[in-house]
Amino acid sequence: MGANLRSTPIRNCHKGGAASRRVDSDSMALNSEINQAVEEARRLLKSHGYECATTTEDLVCWFEADTPFEGDPGLDEILTNPLIVAHELVEIENVKRMGLSLTKDVILENLEKVDDAHLKATEIELELAASTKALRHIRNRLKNIEMWSEDATVTPENKEKYRRMYSKTLRALERLV
Repeated sequence: MGANLRSTPIRNCHKGGAASRRVDSDSMALNSEINQAVEEARRLLKSHGYECATTTEDLVCWFEADTPFEGDPGLDEILTNPLIVAHELVEIENVKRMGLSLTKDVILENLEKVDDAHLKATEIELELAASTKALRHIRNRLKNIEMWSEDATVTPENKEKYRRMYSKTLRALERLV
């Protein structure tokens, strides 16, 4: 599959519509960089017992989807962090398992489901970070988790899950230090 990804050009998966806020085609990393980041994240996930079938094309489509969130990182910005790429791959996989298609408006039209997938992806990302002792990454994500627990677009149930995740992650970080 890896050789196939390298030879397959990344296509624009959303025909028509407004330009994405998360993918800038003029400054987007080369396809080989995206493929390499996806393969590295898949290896990381697999080494921790998580098989992930999300493709490079899926990742590009995901980052072409519109979001209601200002300041979300673009694809170029995440490629250098295997933990964040792994998070995105798991999130996409969970969105697809819910029966959702990776369309331009998948996030906007399915905020609750996407947040459920995001929550699961964050759990796995933090497990990976703890197992690799990525302490700086965990500290940085604590700030995000706290923000998500207060986000108006998040359901009360998921806000509570984020609060518990924050406490659990803080305790885990203290044990790792």
